[in-house]
Amino acid sequence: MKKVAYFFTSFLPIIIAMCSQFLAIAFMIGVSGLFMFSSHKGGTDELLNLLSDMDFNTCIMILYTLICIALMGIWYYSRCGGDYLPKPSKTFNVMGLAGVVLLVPGMQFFSGYLTSLVAWLVPKWMEQYEKLMETAGLGSDKIGPLMFCYAVLLGPVCEELIFRGVTMSQAKLALPFWLANFLQAALFGLFHMNWIQGIYAFALGLVLGYVCEKGGSIYYSIFFHILFNFWGTVIGQLLENVENKAVAGIIMLVSMIVSITVGSLLFVFGMNKKERAARSVTYNA
Repeated sequence: MKKVAYFFTSFLPIIIAMCSQFLAIAFMIGVSGLFMFSSHKGGTDELLNLLSDMDFNTCIMILYTLICIALMGIWYYSRCGGDYLPKPSKTFNVMGLAGVVLLVPGMQFFSGYLTSLVAWLVPKWMEQYEKLMETAGLGSDKIGPLMFCYAVLLGPVCEELIFRGVTMSQAKLALPFWLANFLQAALFGLFHMNWIQGIYAFALGLVLGYVCEKGGSIYYSIFFHILFNFWGTVIGQLLENVENKAVAGIIMLVSMIVSITVGSLLFVFGMNKKERAARSVTYNA
């Protein structure tokens, strides 16, 4: 009976996250409405137009992430065994962290190829995705500081606490790890609310779940997610300006294979070394 309860509880974080988004939207519209009507600078139409404004949407996303980080952080660290201040020597491993760094470009290129394949199969999905990115402020070459803060810092921390933190922790109480990982990755994909992001977010979620589990700490998946978003937000924009697309495509394919292979091996070897060291300390004690 407890396992059934834990299974259904694993869906609660995504529901809370969605409610937090609506709360952030309502708050921002309410504050903007009070300002507009009190200063007689606009009416209902102008207020509704704010929902298509990039800066306004960025403020909503930042507010939403702050709410979720607070709620999920309390849940994860009070009920799921999270550690606010992990001891670096026990938590982190240099080889493991190097493996994460090397994995990032490979997963970015893989996500790019996966996105291109899906867009080729269903062009309408790509059109919807591009419009969504434009509205969110991620469709232009220049990303503002607030959007950068959301996309590279707050967003990854928020999503890791929701999915690899609380969701996967609850799911593991009812399911074996591989099923719990599949569930949180599926919910992570669903959370993005569009097919293009949802498909590559599912693939990324599987990797993030494994990194979190094998690393023994959510800080590994947070680190991975921050680097992944930084690459997509900053470095990815630079790579799009390369003139010779054919040569760039070959280089990216080779880099993807090398990056994922070497990065995975480094990460696994690093984590195995950390586990052996931990067992040795326990045995000697």
